[in-house]
Amino acid sequence: MVSSCNIGLFADDVVIWKNDKDVIKIENSLNQNMVAIQSFAEEHKLNFNPAKSFTCIFTTNRHMFNLQPKIYLKGNLLETSKSPTYFGFTFDTEINCGKHIAKLVEKGRKHLQLLKFISGRDWGANSGTLRMTYTALIRPVLDNG
Repeated sequence: MVSSCNIGLFADDVVIWKNDKDVIKIENSLNQNMVAIQSFAEEHKLNFNPAKSFTCIFTTNRHMFNLQPKIYLKGNLLETSKSPTYFGFTFDTEINCGKHIAKLVEKGRKHLQLLKFISGRDWGANSGTLRMTYTALIRPVLDNG
């Protein structure tokens, strides 16, 4: 079914990608494979939602950062995302973890606000409750994203 492209599946998430220096070649190959995938989906009574689908180019070439690939699903041009999230990991087009780390920091800060709120010098939760709150809410964010 899918030729010359890579595909990854987990539950109801599908990722299709291609490595090449020629963007036109990538677009053509991905569009051909999108047609094949759509035919397979229709044959098996599956439905892909173009509104929840997007494209992204990962490159270190700064001239290609604003490139908008023309990939279609069901005749709809897919939007381009600069920082897609897949399984909780936020990718970015520059192939570094900057956006993901920034999201983790923001999420950790929000949880730390709760810890600040329930603690106080003269009032508030005791140290055991604070430790349990940290272990339950903040540490998993830092450990697992």
